[in-house]
Amino acid sequence: MAEPTGAAYTFGDLQIRVAEALGIAYYGALGTLAAAVPVDAHDLDRVKRIINSGIKMYIADGPPAGWSWMTPYTTVTLWPDVAVDALVTATGVFVAETTITASAASFYPSMEAKNLTVTGETPFTVDGYTSPTVVTHAADVSWVGGKTFLIASDGNFTLPSTFGGVYSSPITFVAGSDLGVALEWVSPAEIRRQRENSTATGTPYLAAVEKMGASRRWQLSVYPTPSAEVSVAFQYPVYFAALTAATDLHPAGLAHDDCILAACLAAGERDGEELLENRMEYYLKVALPNGKKIDARTAPRTVGYCGNPGRRDGRDHRRRPTVSV
Repeated sequence: MAEPTGAAYTFGDLQIRVAEALGIAYYGALGTLAAAVPVDAHDLDRVKRIINSGIKMYIADGPPAGWSWMTPYTTVTLWPDVAVDALVTATGVFVAETTITASAASFYPSMEAKNLTVTGETPFTVDGYTSPTVVTHAADVSWVGGKTFLIASDGNFTLPSTFGGVYSSPITFVAGSDLGVALEWVSPAEIRRQRENSTATGTPYLAAVEKMGASRRWQLSVYPTPSAEVSVAFQYPVYFAALTAATDLHPAGLAHDDCILAACLAAGERDGEELLENRMEYYLKVALPNGKKIDARTAPRTVGYCGNPGRRDGRDHRRRPTVSV
């Protein structure tokens, strides 16, 4: 879906505005053209770093509870053992990477860092997810012809690289799952305790997040290990992915365009200019408060029903009438 025409501030647009403020925009060889991004590699790198620094500053200056636009819902697919009789082949093989292609949809994003065992070959890790039929490994593990393969499920599922260890909502099954149990967050220790005496499979009802060893990635651990494919959803604060391409959009959304621009110009004043032009003052006194007001509009208009304590879930709680005297 195309962005609204009013959402003008792509990374390229921000580069031009910051370059103009710093006096290093490019106006053509004769200085007669419209402002463009700098052609000097040093100046362009400087502008890009200032913009990403400005966005980071805006993120850090958020409300005490954080920006609502930084906590989107994510969906994670939980899968049982994937044992595929259909053939899997290694194509596009290079010394640095192997592309593994399955003849049928078999892969999920949450399989990254999991072992893939191809019949007759040494197991290797899935380093990258491309599509339901394509994953990659960061080395040459080629073989001849098509073979069957297995990815065993241990109840631990790799979370997106943007997950930093914090979730900000209850965890639920996705709409239409039609399951008779509720899913709730517990500590990783509780998951391990349940697994001490049982490696049961079924519909998960406990979930936790924990680091994947020495890796920077996190995993979602559930109990019991799913016996069938099911998807869960929850919110978490996402990491900021630095803008790189001219068409990249800043993460805050079009309602925050003016605030992001003000933050980038303020960062330019802080990091790039010797003379102050009140850009930081405008950002702190006008743009940032406006951004917080915009963000507050996404909050619920009510706090919901407060008559009964405990979790509101029809599977284990029956609502009682409110008693008035």
